[in-house]
Amino acid sequence: MNNNQLYQKGHNEAFRLIFEKSPISITLLDLNGQIVEVNSATEKLSGYDRTQLIGYHFTKLGIIPDSTLPKMKNVFTNLLKGENFSPGEILITNNHKDALWINVIGSLVKVGDNLLIQVLAQDITPRKSLEIKLKESEEKYRLLTQNINDMITIINTEMQIEYINEEKHKKVMNYDKDDLIGRSSLEFIHPDDREKVLQEFKKSIEGEERIIEARIRHKDGHYVWTETNGNMFRDSDGNLKIQLVTRDITERKKTAEILSESKKRYRNLAESLLEVIFEIDTDYNLVYTNSIASKIFGYSHEDFKKGLHVNDFILPDERNFVNDVLKRLFKGEIIEPQLLRLKRKDGSVFYSRIYATPIYNEGEIVGIRSVIHDITDMKIAENRIKESEEKFRTIAEQSLMGISIIQDEQVKYVNQNLADLLGYTAKEMLNWKKGEFFKTIHSEDKKRIISLATSIDKYENNKAIYYEARGLTKQGEIIWLDVYYKKIEFEENPAFLVSFIDISDRKTTQEKLKESEEKYRFLFQNAPFSILLIEKSGKIVDCNPSLEKLIGYSRDELIGKKYRKLLIVPEEYLSKLLERLEKITKGISIPPMDVELIRKDGTKIWTNIESSFVKIDNKPFIIIMGHDISEKKKAEKGLKELDEMRKEFINRASHELKTPITTVYGAYQLLNSQYRNEVSKDAQELLDMAVNGTKRLKKLVDDLLDVSRMESRMFTLEKHNVDLSKLILKCVNELTYFFKRGDHNLELNIPENLFLNLDESRIELVITNLLTNAIKYTPKKGTICITIKEYDDYADIRIKDTGIGLTKNEIGKLFKKFGKIQTPLDKDLDIQLGTTGLGLHIAKEIVQLHGGKIWAESEGKNKGSTFIVRLPFND
Repeated sequence: MNNNQLYQKGHNEAFRLIFEKSPISITLLDLNGQIVEVNSATEKLSGYDRTQLIGYHFTKLGIIPDSTLPKMKNVFTNLLKGENFSPGEILITNNHKDALWINVIGSLVKVGDNLLIQVLAQDITPRKSLEIKLKESEEKYRLLTQNINDMITIINTEMQIEYINEEKHKKVMNYDKDDLIGRSSLEFIHPDDREKVLQEFKKSIEGEERIIEARIRHKDGHYVWTETNGNMFRDSDGNLKIQLVTRDITERKKTAEILSESKKRYRNLAESLLEVIFEIDTDYNLVYTNSIASKIFGYSHEDFKKGLHVNDFILPDERNFVNDVLKRLFKGEIIEPQLLRLKRKDGSVFYSRIYATPIYNEGEIVGIRSVIHDITDMKIAENRIKESEEKFRTIAEQSLMGISIIQDEQVKYVNQNLADLLGYTAKEMLNWKKGEFFKTIHSEDKKRIISLATSIDKYENNKAIYYEARGLTKQGEIIWLDVYYKKIEFEENPAFLVSFIDISDRKTTQEKLKESEEKYRFLFQNAPFSILLIEKSGKIVDCNPSLEKLIGYSRDELIGKKYRKLLIVPEEYLSKLLERLEKITKGISIPPMDVELIRKDGTKIWTNIESSFVKIDNKPFIIIMGHDISEKKKAEKGLKELDEMRKEFINRASHELKTPITTVYGAYQLLNSQYRNEVSKDAQELLDMAVNGTKRLKKLVDDLLDVSRMESRMFTLEKHNVDLSKLILKCVNELTYFFKRGDHNLELNIPENLFLNLDESRIELVITNLLTNAIKYTPKKGTICITIKEYDDYADIRIKDTGIGLTKNEIGKLFKKFGKIQTPLDKDLDIQLGTTGLGLHIAKEIVQLHGGKIWAESEGKNKGSTFIVRLPFND
């Protein structure tokens, strides 16, 4: 046998080995399109065995859809011309009727003396499914952010707002981008909820999906109950962000208890679930199911209405098992979720996980309620993994990106993937001389790779050696490779099966990670806040310069010491700090703590510390961050003193201002009633001016004191059961003179009686203020309408007039202190209705203290106004 024959025999042996063992489908066609040979991977991919494929034309098997056949015929024609078919993705249907996406490479090859078409195919269905789902997900997210009724907010790890869907924020909370972007989200959280929100935020940063209920400040100042769902993600630059989806749940909070007890709403909830809800009676008859059951089981609404039995859904060979489970449930036993095959109307079967519990009525079990979750896809995936695990074990251990067989330092076989990766043709590589393949290895890595290759005998048989190395392409470009090196028998002689994966992108990422770590070290050294790293035992491991500056000790004086042995922490704080340390090591989240530390020079400094549990190089540590809050503590002390001064002022003002004003006002009234006719007309006018002026001054002082009491939380309510209808009639009667003076048409739409728990005098003040404003801002012969409307949880008082109306700008100012709206109608009234500009502000505070709301509506100037007061029944 000559050298050429030996070479041909070796080449054929290499091709046969790769052809039979390759996990990639390989099909050989003659120049007429008939199948000549296939490997086992082709049989598995197509679902046909070798005898069903060989000898058949590739267009006659029904694998390629009709829509794709013209393209594939054109590809086949081009292949006959000597052109290669670059990797292309097509959709096929195998013999099991499964739709599969495959990646196809076609080329003209010579086998012996025959010229054939070689088709390489690889199943990429999982990847295509992910790509399709990703595209759908991105489109859904775009549509969601544009059309969702919830508010979308994106914040960074400092809780600063970076993005909002402005239209929804404007609609729900009246904020636009300029109000929110760049500001801390904590600014808008109710003070009582901030600590809870901070804790939940930390958990979100740790990767947990959190749903937070908290009160958020509306632009007009009131707080709205919201529910926020937070999800962590990284943006295109790798920065950690939190996406918040927020909705107004104010009404839900008020009605939660009623909703939980309502059978009707339970049904609505069940109807909205994606899982099937089944309820059966003691005879195993189906008495209720939600609408999704029709879709899952294929039964119509009429089928369910006529009546179905449990056995209509159970396979015959599993009925005894189901009956046994049901009997145990009717005895009150708690049964673990069951995995069960269920039957549809058409006879098809699917896998399910069933959660079942008894239904009780006055302590007696009257039925069984089940939640059925379809897990067919999961079971199919599990079965496929189980069936294919052994078959593809070798593939899982070896890279298929590039394959070569090296024997006696010569390339005996190379696949097209590796040739393309290195920029050579397969023919070039097969013609390389002994040792020439080393030119594809970077000079700095050659020595290490040769050492690994020569020491492979030390490893167990069939054990692969793995290493990373730099490769050189034909064009001289450097690429990073994962290399798997395995000793095999080839043509009855030892050889190496080597496979390659291009990891250049991964190496680039690793370099970026290294740069990132260096940035974090820079941040640690230059952070404006103090950082202390300690072991679980309390021994100090590291600290940053800010801590040295804060306490006056150098790093060398701290490292290796136990913090409780130092004189930094006063004795009274040690037990608390030890308790915090114990909780942190157990994974319990703890709030920040204010501590007064002792500096090296003996001076004291107030510090706010936050502690958390971290792992560095898989070792547990506790990181403590501190902020100097001495100025804050000083300010808090000053604020406390100011608050005491404010309370003292209110007490003094109540006596020092009200008493002389009341005395003067009373004296003027007495003078007016007893001596008015004894003085001249000019004196009477002066007397009227004095009475009106004193009256206004008295109201101003009363309003100012009320506002001050509200702001210092000294304003209290004395509530009792009050007939709101009678209270409104009382207010109307007291203002009858002014209604007549304005020649106003008064309409009353109020019930005969309506009792609420109110502070009568305060609510009377609110109603009188609103009616006075309606009179003042409504021209003569205008209409003022008072309506009370009852709802389930509250009553609305609506005072509507046909007056001068309000602009949006004026509505925004109405309830602020001194938010007085000028009117040209004052001069038309014989008796002036003076105002301090505090009436509506006080009214709003009184209504909110009752747990209610007050707001104004108007279509614009000269279109009238409506003021609404909403008071709850159960507050």
